[in-house]
Amino acid sequence: MDRRTRGVIAAAFVAQALGIGATIGAFSLFVRPIADGFSATTFEASAGLSLITMTLAMCGVPIGGWLDRGSPRHVMFTGCTILGAALLFASQAQSLLQLALACLVAGVAVPMLGPLTTAAVVSKATTADRGRALGIANLGVPIGGVVFALMGGTLIDASGWRTALQTFAIVVCAVGYTAIYFGIPKDLGAQSTDEATQSSTDDSWPPGRLVKSPIFLLIAVALGIGMGTNAGWTSQAASFLHDQGATSQIAGVIVGATQGSMLIGTLYLGALVDRRDGVMILICVVAVQVVCFAIMMTGQGLSVVTAALIVFGIAAGGYLPVFGHLIAGQFGTANVGRAMGLANLAMLPFGFGLPMITGGMRDSGGDYQGAMLLCIGILSSGIAVLVALSRKLKEPALKVEQPKAA
Repeated sequence: MDRRTRGVIAAAFVAQALGIGATIGAFSLFVRPIADGFSATTFEASAGLSLITMTLAMCGVPIGGWLDRGSPRHVMFTGCTILGAALLFASQAQSLLQLALACLVAGVAVPMLGPLTTAAVVSKATTADRGRALGIANLGVPIGGVVFALMGGTLIDASGWRTALQTFAIVVCAVGYTAIYFGIPKDLGAQSTDEATQSSTDDSWPPGRLVKSPIFLLIAVALGIGMGTNAGWTSQAASFLHDQGATSQIAGVIVGATQGSMLIGTLYLGALVDRRDGVMILICVVAVQVVCFAIMMTGQGLSVVTAALIVFGIAAGGYLPVFGHLIAGQFGTANVGRAMGLANLAMLPFGFGLPMITGGMRDSGGDYQGAMLLCIGILSSGIAVLVALSRKLKEPALKVEQPKAA
């Protein structure tokens, strides 16, 4: 692995840490302070993550096309600029409507810095050891979650949520611009006219064909259920911890530990999927998360809840590498970005609805018992989808459904 490749991996790692950590990773810490500051309900304060999830899912396909046709460096610079501006605007918001607008804009930036862009830039920069390179770059997601959760919890307690958002904006721009400038080459992804023409004619999995594939649809629904439910619960994690008696700082530490525990799942399960059945790994991951919710529902205290959340995070860390491996294995590495972008749309019903629904259930019931029971039901349906996927993959007629050479 040469210096150029190491620079691309490092820049992708940093970009993911900033894009995910400053938004989804730390969002739950702001739910209660914003609700108190605007005399809003948990439902209203939680809607921001729904809006972020909605825009990031809807923008995945066009951004994926931009990454294929244009300069990834320009895409990432644009993402940093948009996210920094959105965070600064949110810090000055005087109404929930202004906060909602900031969340919509931030959601546009997330795929320009997150897993979708990482898959594109690392794939363009590597030929050998691509799986290992993607695994290292994807560690930015949990590490960014740890850093921003710890930073956010401390700043909210010390100076308030507005100062925390301003600090996030400074970090995103200062660190992001530097990492992208030095790590992403200007010519990364550049194609000659002949290469571009060949690339377009070799496209054996266009979107129309993908959505007609039963295997793709099952993978997309399973991805939507798993990632969407995790995003929905993440929006409530700190508020749930506040209900257990934690301060903002303690909640930040626990949320950070949960994000950090994803490292274990990302590294271990990402390596395990090279040797074991990816669908069975995902079934185990979802089953573990169901058990974690059941434990948290028992109300055994903050220490038990913390342990369950950390195990929950370990399981969550396996989603991206295992789903990415499944998609690459079925549809080819040249189609991973396009397939992931389309699959992200399946997150909309869950990632958009759950933050508001779970927040509303907490408002009406006074606790998160009903919300966790709902998450258990949704994840259980995800297990059923994965079982159906496993059966489809074993059918001889579908085993031959592979991309055709041009």
